[in-house]
Amino acid sequence: MRYKFVRSQDAETYGQTGGDTNVFLATGADTDGRVSIYDSRLIAGNGAPLHYHLIDDEIFYIISGRVEFGIDDQVVVAAPGDLVIAGPLVPRRFRALEDSHMLVVNAPGGPSERFLRDVMTLDQPISAVDRERFAKEYGIHVVE
Repeated sequence: MRYKFVRSQDAETYGQTGGDTNVFLATGADTDGRVSIYDSRLIAGNGAPLHYHLIDDEIFYIISGRVEFGIDDQVVVAAPGDLVIAGPLVPRRFRALEDSHMLVVNAPGGPSERFLRDVMTLDQPISAVDRERFAKEYGIHVVE
């Protein structure tokens, strides 16, 4: 039987220059690889470049703010209470139109959290070498 109580302030947290923060509320280790859940806060203008995941579904639930998503060939603006789902192989990108707060769920858990740990600790923009490594190690392909 698994059980874990998580206090947000005690959870594994990654901050990035510019103010974005990801708090790991549940990891693949916590859920036997079933799911990862992050509390993400984005500063206006920040987000993720066009990318796709080989194996995991990625679900975004907007708590506050407005976030523009490019999903496949569609662009949508998500507001509080809205949910966006991008499955395996579906290209996606997002950008906060204003300071925003969202819950992000990846299933299965594991590859996306290892990717986030890696990306959130980079001290330079993502390079071609990084892109190759992300694809090989995490099954996440950064397109732009």
